[in-house]
Amino acid sequence: MAGNISVRLAWRNLWRHSRRTWLTLGAMVFSNVLLVFMIALQQGSYSMMIDNSLRAFSGHIQIQAEGYFDEQKMRMVVPNISSLAASVRETLTAETVAARAIGFAMAASEERSFGIQITGVEPAFESLVSTIPGLVSEGVYLKDTMASEIVIGKVLARNLKIEVGDELTLLGGGFDGSIAAAIVTVVGIFETGMVDLDRGVAQIPLQTFQDVFTMNGAGHRIVIGAPDLDYCSYVAGAIVGCCG
Repeated sequence: MAGNISVRLAWRNLWRHSRRTWLTLGAMVFSNVLLVFMIALQQGSYSMMIDNSLRAFSGHIQIQAEGYFDEQKMRMVVPNISSLAASVRETLTAETVAARAIGFAMAASEERSFGIQITGVEPAFESLVSTIPGLVSEGVYLKDTMASEIVIGKVLARNLKIEVGDELTLLGGGFDGSIAAAIVTVVGIFETGMVDLDRGVAQIPLQTFQDVFTMNGAGHRIVIGAPDLDYCSYVAGAIVGCCG
């Protein structure tokens, strides 16, 4: 009985000042709608940031030799990497698959030298898995699959005091323990806005990399781009079926 009286009194009190009640109710509804919208916006922004970061260089999925992710040693390779990448493209019926080989070398201009990461890429497919080819601000991106060409970051170009058309001498260690040495021409300078990339990464054609570093057709990563993050599990499953 006391409970019924309390409910009746509360209900009567609500509508004693109806404007106040409607204002309070409206504020509550608006706050909850705004909260749901902000959470959805935040989650969408996180997904977009992750997706954009993956598209910049690393791709959504990678195929690597066992243990390479932890140690990243030159000898941990994927044999016949270009052929395997072609098989993955055929399986996925998609072109967003690119083979890469990665090494480290001393890059020297006439005035300075710096240690950098050299990445051998497939020029025809790299632009489909990475944004770097589209961020070349000076010169052009790699075109010839066997040319002694290189594209470097803007910060590295400034540090080495070189421009498009200048030559760089590369000196590193090959896959078989031999000395890897080459003279390459700078054909393009990219600017990603990420200092680490612009300062320490350079790209040359994959076949040129394999010749210089004595890779015998091997490489280190097959990078795969997916339409979005939700599609990654399907792509991964298809790759497991293809590559075992």
